[in-house]
Amino acid sequence: MTTSRKSRRRTVSKATSQEDLISQFESGQGVSKKSQQMLDGLKERDKSKESEVHDDPLFKTPSELDRVLVDYIQPQADNSRYLPVTFAKKADEESIAALDDCVVCEKGVLENRLSKDNPRYDAVNQEIEEIRNLAETLKHSELVHPIAVWRKNMSDYPIVAGHRRFYAIRFLYGGLIKVKVKIYAEKPKNLNVLRHIENFSRSDLTPPDALSSYAKAVRELENLEAATIQSDRISVVTSYLGISRTSFFRYDKLYENIEFVMPLLENKIVTSLVALYEEIKKAEEHQDAQRYLETLNAQRKFLKYLPPETLKKPGRAKKYITMPKVKVTQTSAIRRLLTEDVTQLDVGIDWGKVDFEDAAMVEKVLKALLTALSK
Repeated sequence: MTTSRKSRRRTVSKATSQEDLISQFESGQGVSKKSQQMLDGLKERDKSKESEVHDDPLFKTPSELDRVLVDYIQPQADNSRYLPVTFAKKADEESIAALDDCVVCEKGVLENRLSKDNPRYDAVNQEIEEIRNLAETLKHSELVHPIAVWRKNMSDYPIVAGHRRFYAIRFLYGGLIKVKVKIYAEKPKNLNVLRHIENFSRSDLTPPDALSSYAKAVRELENLEAATIQSDRISVVTSYLGISRTSFFRYDKLYENIEFVMPLLENKIVTSLVALYEEIKKAEEHQDAQRYLETLNAQRKFLKYLPPETLKKPGRAKKYITMPKVKVTQTSAIRRLLTEDVTQLDVGIDWGKVDFEDAAMVEKVLKALLTALSK
């Protein structure tokens, strides 16, 4: 007798899609308890980190990198690195040659055509030399730090930072090329702070430009951080600008007196910010800083501070007459003094001007009279 076997029933599992696997993994299905704990720990850590730092400016920046036509990039006159450049309307030799009393920056041309009596003439020459050196470097290497701009419109990109890089690129290649730049979608609220950080990273900033850069940045902070800066000025300024406490005290003191200090720096009456700061501190000890700075501007010469002379208190008025010492050989003079009307003698004394109430004067008259009578 043959017993028929029942055929084995084969169960075929349904294919699982990749999305299902990911879903199962995230929900914990098919994952060991230990693995799930590790996954939860990582999620929690990332979540906490994001809440702590990802809203900071370093991570949440409203900027992007893109290429912009050099002609669309605009230097800003209120930047310490600005040069009084006039761009030719046409890139032909005749148009470039016609430019006058300005700095010319076109392809292959970088010239100082300012009048020699312009107060910035020498500084511009020095700046042009630096730009030429930078241009020479850019021939052989990439631009490590792109020019930073903000988008005013699609053909106007004011420079936030990078004026010298802009001039160097325009000098090398002209205005009809595109260059990679960092673009802010709108004008940064801390524009002057960004400029100051950029400018202060260089050692060749002139004293007036350095103080001007600091002043603009601090005024901006006084608006942005009005409440905090009132109570903790030093922390706010040093934190935002990345400067030491020593630099803060120095620049803030000069900023405090900027209306008197800036003319001294611009006219090169003072060339050292440190030296001027030290003298202002000395003057403040005598509540004399403003007079001291006004004196420097008036004399157009840097002088160390000297405190005003302290007037001596008047002594007591002399009440008694001290008779001069008389030698034995002068006894005849005493006799004449006592027996003659000495006011009628020609002894060189103007009796009309003698104040007999002034003991000191009477003493001098007696001494002069005895000397004359002894002859």
